[in-house]
Amino acid sequence: MNLARRIALSLPDAAAAALYLWCWIAPRAWRPNLVALLVLVLLIEFVVIQAGPFIGTVVYGEKMGLDPAQRLRTAAVLGATYLGFAGLAAVSFDAWFPFLIFVWLFSVKVLAAVFGRDRAATGRDREMTVWILSVSYYFGAIFFTMFVPVPLLGITQDGEFYGLRGQYEWANFPYKAIAAGFLYFSALTITRVLLRRTALDLSSSDKPDGTPGDAAQ
Repeated sequence: MNLARRIALSLPDAAAAALYLWCWIAPRAWRPNLVALLVLVLLIEFVVIQAGPFIGTVVYGEKMGLDPAQRLRTAAVLGATYLGFAGLAAVSFDAWFPFLIFVWLFSVKVLAAVFGRDRAATGRDREMTVWILSVSYYFGAIFFTMFVPVPLLGITQDGEFYGLRGQYEWANFPYKAIAAGFLYFSALTITRVLLRRTALDLSSSDKPDGTPGDAAQ
């Protein structure tokens, strides 16, 4: 996959990282409850990233011996399941915005897999690597911000001031959630730009056995 294509696929994650950074610096500049919305995005993202292997099954199913009917059934079950999650999120918050956030995050994952697809088996390997790394980045960002001091920047109040309710880590220290979101989406952006095939091939243009790299794809 050439560099321009990889950059294009990274743009949604880059936009999310930029939004988290902006919120971290000026949390109420756009919306008074932007912090609460982005905390919700991060919570929903945890559910959405679990769909990675199933999306790969639909996109690369023919290479796994699945016929079109099996891939269609997988897609239907996957779509129904995650739309159900989205509906539950909307009902629990008594608002449509969790549903829209869910659909947006899920669509980004599907489009990245579809438009990042190539004919080679390395395409499937690359998407699986992105999924494995995304899970690692998610938990890594959360634990890093929990145990390593991060700056408050513009988020100097407790969560209730920004629309968060309850007594939990991110409600008490909302800047940690926003910092975690920024780190997570930034790591995903960098990975999508640099990753060509697998986690073992982040920068080289050729395989160790001399097989041509992106220039031949």
